[in-house]
Amino acid sequence: MANRVTIQIAGQQYTMLADETVEYMNEVAELAQQTVVECGGSTAFASTRALALATVNLADEYIKAKTAAEAAEAKCRALEAENTALRQQVNRNSANHPGNRHK
Repeated sequence: MANRVTIQIAGQQYTMLADETVEYMNEVAELAQQTVVECGGSTAFASTRALALATVNLADEYIKAKTAAEAAEAKCRALEAENTALRQQVNRNSANHPGNRHK
């Protein structure tokens, strides 16, 4: 169920509907506000330039995080495949070991 959340960024209030919790949306708003301030805005006002720079910075961080997550997922899949192959090899070796043969 969507939560109605009012957040404030650069002196402007925005009412949003979000599936996330109020606490999470406040955290998102705080990050957005910090990024606006880092780009030359303030908590009370931000120019279009500061808002545009903040948007670019957050998009950059998102793309880098997404790329890193995709690389980690690919590595995990490769390790799972390697683990499966090694388990199969161990099972074959165990089955072929003279001490493991059934009489």
